[in-house]
Amino acid sequence: MLSDFAKLATREEDGRLSVIFEGEVLPFYSTRSKMRDVAHFLNVLSQTPNEKTPIIVAPFTFTLQEIFSTPRRFYWISPVSFGAPTFTEERLVATDIDLQKFLMDVESVDKFSIYIAPQWKNATGYVEEKIRHILVRSAVRLKTIGYFARLWQINLRVNASAALCYASIDELKNDKPNFLVMAGPSLDATFREIKNTDTVWCADTALGTLVGHGIFPRVVFSVDAGFASNEHFVGFSSYLKKSILVADVTGSPAVQRLPFARILSFASSNPLVVEFILSNKLTWLAMENHSGDVGTLVQNTYKALFPNTKIRVLGHDGKHHRYVTHARGSAYFTRTYAKQNRLFNAETYMFKLSRRYNG
Repeated sequence: MLSDFAKLATREEDGRLSVIFEGEVLPFYSTRSKMRDVAHFLNVLSQTPNEKTPIIVAPFTFTLQEIFSTPRRFYWISPVSFGAPTFTEERLVATDIDLQKFLMDVESVDKFSIYIAPQWKNATGYVEEKIRHILVRSAVRLKTIGYFARLWQINLRVNASAALCYASIDELKNDKPNFLVMAGPSLDATFREIKNTDTVWCADTALGTLVGHGIFPRVVFSVDAGFASNEHFVGFSSYLKKSILVADVTGSPAVQRLPFARILSFASSNPLVVEFILSNKLTWLAMENHSGDVGTLVQNTYKALFPNTKIRVLGHDGKHHRYVTHARGSAYFTRTYAKQNRLFNAETYMFKLSRRYNG
């Protein structure tokens, strides 16, 4: 099941396969309708112009796997599925992992033709809205790649010589954290609790407010390619000498030149990084971070190094706060600007900050 479609559930009863949406039962398939269903969806594919890539949005069941025998490029997005997910196919998007791969596969030249199965009935509007959001996420990713493609190349060229000495991220097995800390507003209520722990991993956006409260993270993660990421570390040179930086090798060179005790990196799926690792025969641990944000990297790293081990994630509110977080709010002003006397008051600073991040 795709987590984006939380309002949907499945029902299998007397050979009938149905979806439940807000208490309503929506019949989709039956044991007798297999041939008719397969023929219907194959007809949808054949009716789609060759210059477009079809996207079928319907629940998947293993009795429909014959559809994937066609060599044509298409995607089947299955918000919910019937039966155990034993059938694997690159064109089938039935789990959150499949969805991330789909988003990574989409190219700027792709033109999609979306087919929403008529059986969705009253759930059609809900499904259409969720599919629209998925495609918007894909468009944002393409825009980001277009913006950063050149910057990634420059950063890698600058970081390359130093990166040859970086250790692999799996060395963090010796620094198991008590908490993972992000920069969301909910972090406010947890400072006292964090102070009583030994080891903290944090996103670079949370570093300033943690140090401001007398909390010194053992490991800091940073992935941003832009120069602005360096601002999270201003004024902390003496502290950084005792901490570990985990950085993407295409990240900001200014950050990776800071005096950390050690710098660790990882094998991302970025083709530039893959080529760099292969050409230099590095043995960095592979780490996926499809969303590209530092918070996801922190959590994915913990899951990879300490599988099946739960940990509390503080300051993470389940979404990205673009405008006001500890990295871009009053704590950021106090840390970066007020101490340096670069601006005269908070009002002036917040005005400049809003202009900078709000466009």
